Amino acid sequence: MLWRVLRAAKPARPVVIAQAIALLRHGVRPELPAVWVLSPLVCHCPPMRQCWRLRIGMMMIKLLMSSRWYLWFTLSILITSIGSGLTAVAVFGALSKTAANPSDFALTFSMSVVPTLFSSEMGKYLGKWYRPFSVLIAAEIAGALSLLLPFYALETGNVQMLSMALALPGLCTGLAVSAYHLINKRGFGEADYLHLARIETITFSAIAIVGTGIGGVLYPLLSSQLYFAIDALSYLLSLVCLLFARSLIVDAALDRIDQETVVKLRFFSLRPDKKAILMIMPMLTLIAAPAMALLPVKGMEFNDFKVLGLIINPVLILLFARCLGQLIGPLLTSQSMIDRVFHSAPGKSLLGLGFFLMYLFAFYTRYLPLLILAVILAHIFSNILFAVSYSTMLTYFSEDEIGAASVFSYQSTTLILALMSLPPGFYADQYGLVSAMLIFSFPAVLLMMAVFGRLKPVQELSVIS
Repeated sequence: MLWRVLRAAKPARPVVIAQAIALLRHGVRPELPAVWVLSPLVCHCPPMRQCWRLRIGMMMIKLLMSSRWYLWFTLSILITSIGSGLTAVAVFGALSKTAANPSDFALTFSMSVVPTLFSSEMGKYLGKWYRPFSVLIAAEIAGALSLLLPFYALETGNVQMLSMALALPGLCTGLAVSAYHLINKRGFGEADYLHLARIETITFSAIAIVGTGIGGVLYPLLSSQLYFAIDALSYLLSLVCLLFARSLIVDAALDRIDQETVVKLRFFSLRPDKKAILMIMPMLTLIAAPAMALLPVKGMEFNDFKVLGLIINPVLILLFARCLGQLIGPLLTSQSMIDRVFHSAPGKSLLGLGFFLMYLFAFYTRYLPLLILAVILAHIFSNILFAVSYSTMLTYFSEDEIGAASVFSYQSTTLILALMSLPPGFYADQYGLVSAMLIFSFPAVLLMMAVFGRLKPVQELSVIS
């Protein structure tokens, strides 16, 4: 296999071999840093240089392998995301079996995000008094205890209780926002920020890829007690991984925030580039909130079907498709694409418009395969924008600003989700999903175009204003 690769790189073959031998002479162990031995091949072999998947994978693996603490840290967030996916599957799966209206699904979605408004602010202030890893550990313990509410809701089968079931888990999620971004900012340099954005999105997408997948299989087969016992176990495993990560990280990333250096962001006094960064996710959320709240309702139009003897719920399939798109989107990005999209108002607006059009088609079509494809494409567009937002936030905001900036973006996004997911649900009760998207999301697309037309970032990249 190696010889075939070398043959494909004829002009660069001597350079490739020389660099590979040099790496081996400097003590590179074959079994672990094969990534580093192969990296010259990627650099000098034209066919491999065109293979963006391999290049991105190499860089992400190199980042994880060179930072053992981050490997454990990412594993912890991954396991937590799986637990969150298990909880969401149970709640939405139970709702789909009741006579729930679109407004009930919208209320459930809204109640999963409203509490994070308060807990994210609480987490920001806890960072002044406690170390960021201590805040994350407390959030994991609270998350395990919060499963009592969805467990009780499933046992009672009450629609109103199910609508409130995700409130406590959401409250615990918000506590970790500021600490998570602060650890990423302290632990890495600017060259790694794009890869961090990709890794975070992949981790987040595990909510569906693994959590929803496992939940969709286990939910019909297990009792509520055993199902939530497995869910609670995920939080405990995540806690163990966090403790490992804390034991390996450098001391600087462990310190709490110095209260004398805490920066209070004043949005209207910021530079246009920083304003644009902070507005990417709120503008996207204005478009996406009605779609995300009403997606499970569309799944109820289809009957359950069997695959390999397993009963598959279409609602859970659509949730899986949503996060599959969230996984693929950032993998399509490069640093040059991030820069081009960030400095292009039409680029950002076209991605938002693409999301809107895909969901408009998804709510119109009556064919499940086309519906799944449209949902995947919509979230590819939205998560390219997410990668732009997260990568540029880490680049443009200083360490003193990153906590406040991440909480500002998170809270504004959450507030929009909370406010804009309920009205479309009640409107859809009377007029349908397509009409709700046109009434609530299309004006948001026009607003995004207007906002980014005014907020034009400067071309020169700067970290501190």
